[in-house]
This record gives sequence, C-alpha cells and structure tokens, in this order.
Amino acid sequence: KDMFSKEKSDGSDLKTDKIADEDAALAVLKTLVEEKKQSIEKEDKRKKWDFATSPHENFGKTMDDTYLAFLSWAKVKQDTSKINVSKALRRLESYADWMHDTGTDLTEPALTSNSVKRAVDSWAFKTSIDSEGRLVWWNDVGKIDIKKVKADFTPEDHLRAFVWYSHAIMYDESAQKNGMVFVQNLSKLGMIDCFTMMPAKLSTKLDRLTIGVLPIKMRCVYMFESPTWVNIFMKIIGVFMSKKMKERMIFLKNWDETEKIGGVEAIPKGFGKANGTLEGGCVVEKYFA
Repeated sequence: KDMFSKEKSDGSDLKTDKIADEDAALAVLKTLVEEKKQSIEKEDKRKKWDFATSPHENFGKTMDDTYLAFLSWAKVKQDTSKINVSKALRRLESYADWMHDTGTDLTEPALTSNSVKRAVDSWAFKTSIDSEGRLVWWNDVGKIDIKKVKADFTPEDHLRAFVWYSHAIMYDESAQKNGMVFVQNLSKLGMIDCFTMMPAKLSTKLDRLTIGVLPIKMRCVYMFESPTWVNIFMKIIGVFMSKKMKERMIFLKNWDETEKIGGVEAIPKGFGKANGTLEGGCVVEKYFA
C-alpha cells in the first residue's frame, strides 16, 4: 500500500510546483538539489545527494545526464516545452534515498556490464523499440532456469543485475522520450517458485525501484499465461492501486495480440508462443555486443 501511495505522491503535480522552460530546467534543478543538500544539518544525511552509488559513469554518462532523465520524465503534459522541476526533484530524492540505501552493493565491485552479464542473462531479459517509439522490456519466465537463479547467484547479484538493467533503460533515449512497455510471459508460474526466486525483502525493494523511483513513464504492462493465483492476487492488491495504474495492467490470452504491441520485428525470437523475429535487442547491442 505504501509503495503505491508513494508512487502517486511523487508523480502528482502540485499547485506550488516550480515550472521552468526546457532550456532552463537543468540549472533550476541543480539549484534546488544544492538547496536541499545545504538544508540538511547532519553530514551523513547529506551524503545521499552525492550520488556516490550512481553507475552513470559506467554507462558513459554524467550526473547532468541523470538529472536530464528526471526532467524528461517531469515534462508538463499540456506543454512539453515546460518542465515541472519540483516534480522532478521529488522523484530524484526518492532515487537518491533508494540508491544510498544500497550501501556498497553497487560499488564493490563497480556496476559494469561485464560484472552483471551472467546474472542479467539468467533472467531472460530482452528489449526492443516498438512501432510507437516506446522501449519494450520483455521477460519470458518460461526461459528462466529457476533452480539456477536460486543456486548460482546471491541476492546481491540479482540486485546489481536489476539495477544495472534499469539504468540501461533509464538512459535510453526512446524510453525517456516515449516511455516504456513491460511485457511478461508468466508461463503459468507456480506461486512457490514465484515467491522464492529471490528473497521477499529484495523483491519488495526492486518493486519500489521500478514503481516509484526510476524516471520512466510506464505506459502499460502486458501479461501472458497468467496463472489463477496471480489473477486473484492482482484483484487483492488492486484495491491499493490508482485507477490509472490498474488500467495499465493488461492480461492477454491470445498470443497473436503480441503483434499489437509493436509488430513482429519488435518481438524477441522465441518469446513464448509469439512469432517474434528480433535477434539481440537494443540493450544487448549497445552494451553486450
């Protein structure tokens, strides 16, 4: 419940928010960040604003690039030449808190593509760009070796893999401009396997990252081969979801409907029972080629 409430508060527009033109927004945000930092008396509490655990350099990015991702997320819907800088700051502070709380898990060793490749591969992630220019994050549970995921990797390995992959998406130009779609083949996953693939505490932490921390517009979530227990579970947690969030969750039964997501050329080859033709994918081609 708290997670969904936080997402709603971070993503809302307030009457007192500072709105800036696109070309001035970065300077305004950096000023607000510095004001936030200087307003904190205890040095250890200020450290989150140093973004010491941010992996931006490992992606060839700067902190300005990170700030710009949050500003892109906070564009005013009615006029995209304007940016709600206060809204960007709220989401950025959530990010600062979340990243700071990871301690040394993301820095020792450095969060590089080489350091996470094995763990990333174990989760059968793929990405593509659909016909509307949105980034599509594909996850085929049927391709995951659940026993291997549990036995060969530590919780820290999975944390690093998800954080790295999420940043690869966060820095993607298409995701920033047009948002993201998440497509998952649940492959009738059993309840016990689902809740034991990773520790519950880590799973909740990663849910928080993707729902209320990252500056990515989630356009919709498509799910195939959903088991009965998931359908029941979604009805229960749906009580705590906003109407907008519930509308984004779409359960599909016909595999032909994958073509509506962005055409067969955007569907990974071998994804469920779809007729996808995509080899590789944008994250693979950019960071693992």
